[in-house]
Amino acid sequence: MNDRNPGSTTTKKKILVFCDFYLPSIKSGGGMWTVVNLVDRFCDRYDFYVVTRNYDSKGDTKPYTTVKTGEWNTVGNARVYYVTNRDLTRTTCANLTNDVNPDAVFLNSALSRPVVKFLMARQKQMVTDMPVIVAPCGELSVGALKGKSLKKRLFIAYAKVIGLFDKVIWKASSELEAAEIATAFGRGLETFVAPDLAPKTILPDFQPESKPKKTPGAVKFIFLSRLVRKKNLKYFLERLKTINTGSVELDIVGPLEDRSYWHECKAVIDDLPSNILVKIVGAVSYADGLKLLCRNHFLVLPTLNENFGYVFIESLAAGSPLLTTNQTSWDEIDEKNLGWQVPLDNENEWNRKIEHCIQMNDDEYRTMSNAARKYALDWLAKPEYDEATETVLMRALNNSAQNVSNG
Repeated sequence: MNDRNPGSTTTKKKILVFCDFYLPSIKSGGGMWTVVNLVDRFCDRYDFYVVTRNYDSKGDTKPYTTVKTGEWNTVGNARVYYVTNRDLTRTTCANLTNDVNPDAVFLNSALSRPVVKFLMARQKQMVTDMPVIVAPCGELSVGALKGKSLKKRLFIAYAKVIGLFDKVIWKASSELEAAEIATAFGRGLETFVAPDLAPKTILPDFQPESKPKKTPGAVKFIFLSRLVRKKNLKYFLERLKTINTGSVELDIVGPLEDRSYWHECKAVIDDLPSNILVKIVGAVSYADGLKLLCRNHFLVLPTLNENFGYVFIESLAAGSPLLTTNQTSWDEIDEKNLGWQVPLDNENEWNRKIEHCIQMNDDEYRTMSNAARKYALDWLAKPEYDEATETVLMRALNNSAQNVSNG
């Protein structure tokens, strides 16, 4: 369904979301799923309106053909407005905001263009005063700020000078991110910690028997993420160069966003020993990504930093233990026998863990795989994650009601 009028006949509170990408994207990464899962988990309580770009990802800017640009579309449980780059201005953001007249605005980024354009419109008083929630989605971490760091740091300094983020409510996905927000924008901010929301269920029909048999001397790894420097695929490939015994298969799955970095990775792939088989899969749908996780033994992600990492909970739900770094919020991996967190500066330990994965027998693997699946099911069933997000939303909406009464 498409129409030009965003109005709703319901009495539910309205939340307007600005984000870089949204469905039907398959290449944009975990940030999009933060919004998708927010909408799906809370659509019975709130009406959601989403303003986003009209293409899939930074690496694929071809306009969508299955939705209409410049109109409101019904997509799942949300109304979505797709904007071209040319029309992504503060005037457009102001007009859409005033048309929707939301009770609160949710910004799924601190640095993306849709978010900045809305904040500029707000600062110029082109929209009415309303509560604003900002979820940086890991953009303010040390690892994230390394990429184009000067440009990002100059923007943060400029935003602080002009008060671009004044009186916003910050949503951090962890205590670590709360500290990162304070480092970037100062102490004394109103910040709530609410973990990013996962889907209600992941692979509900999963069967443990579907996992491949683990034969000593052979292993199947999968790297499932965007092909960008932050995800650090080249590091794992360099470790594989030292593995001369056993049979190792690696599926590389994800959209290509950084061609220069991919050329570096490809050069290492071309120099790998003959016992290492690399399959370059490319971008896949969410459902196909889950199938590939089920078909492999372990997920490997040597990330420089991960704010949340949807792929971790997806992999665990698929019964695939994790081989990753200590730069994530998943600090129970080793303790719960879900895999390993290995510091990037300990290359020898990475090599040992790879060798261990190769030599592991089926009994040991099944124990880890079953522990991963159980952990994921227990994690998805926890009510406190919904409750934490509800606290943030209610803080904003109560503030909105107070503004109306004061007006």
